[in-house]
Amino acid sequence: MNHKVNDMTHAHTNRLRMLAASLFLVCCASATWGQTTPATSEEKPEVDLLLKEKWRHVGFHLISDVPGDNLESVLDEPSYGFALTYMKHDRKGIFDGGFDLGFQPIGGFDTTIMVTDNGVDRNGTLYVRNQLAHAHYLLRMTLFQNSGFQPFVEGYGGVRGSFLGARLVLDGEDDRQPVNDVPFFSANFNYGYAAGLRLRFGKRSFITARYAQMFHLEDGNVIQVADPNAIVIGEDGSVSSSTTTNVTLPPYSVRVGLAINL
Repeated sequence: MNHKVNDMTHAHTNRLRMLAASLFLVCCASATWGQTTPATSEEKPEVDLLLKEKWRHVGFHLISDVPGDNLESVLDEPSYGFALTYMKHDRKGIFDGGFDLGFQPIGGFDTTIMVTDNGVDRNGTLYVRNQLAHAHYLLRMTLFQNSGFQPFVEGYGGVRGSFLGARLVLDGEDDRQPVNDVPFFSANFNYGYAAGLRLRFGKRSFITARYAQMFHLEDGNVIQVADPNAIVIGEDGSVSSSTTTNVTLPPYSVRVGLAINL
C-alpha cells in the first residue's frame, strides 16, 4: 500500500515539474516573440518617408534677372548668376521658411595691366565686375508633397543691390586673386512673390523652376553701381571707384536648378 502511495506521489510530482517546465518555455517563447516582432514589421511606405515631420531643403540654381517686361530678352542677351536656397520644413505648418542668397554679373570689363609681384614686374589680366546680389527671407507653400509633381508659391523680402569686385590673373597662372576689398556697395529693400515647380527624380532629389516678380519702395528699384568708365586702377592692381551711375533693376527674375531634401 505504501509503495502505491509513493508511486502516485512521485507521478504527481513529475506532472507538476513538467507543467512548470512547459510554463517556463511558453514564457520564454512569448518574450522572444515580443522582442523580434518589431524587427519583422513591414517597412514604412515611401509616402511616409517623403512626408517626414521635419526635413531641410537645399537648392542650387542658375538665375537670370529679366531686363524687361518679357522673357524673350533673356534668350537674346543672357546674363546668368547663381543662387543658394536653404529651407526648413515642419509638417505642423503649411509654410516652410528659409533663406535665399545669390549674385549675378551685371556689367564690367577686362584689362591687361602690369603689377609688381615680390619686386618683379609681371603682366596680368584684371577682371572688374559689377555684381547684382540679393539676400531674401522666404515663406513657401508646396502642394502635392507626396507626388513627383509639386507646384509651389512663395513670398519673400530682403535686400538687393550691387557691389564692385575685381580679380587679377597673372600671366602663366590660373588662380584669380582678389586685389583689394570690395571698393563699392549699394543696396535697397525689396520684396515680392514667386511661383514655381519641383519635379522629383529620386526619393530626395528635384529639378526646380521658378518665376518671380519683385517690388520696391519708392525709387527702391534704382541702385547705384560703379561707373566702369571712371574706375581707377592702381599700380598694384587695386581698384577704386568714386563715380557711380543709376541702374533701374528689372522687376522679374527666373531660375532653374537642382534641390535635395535632407
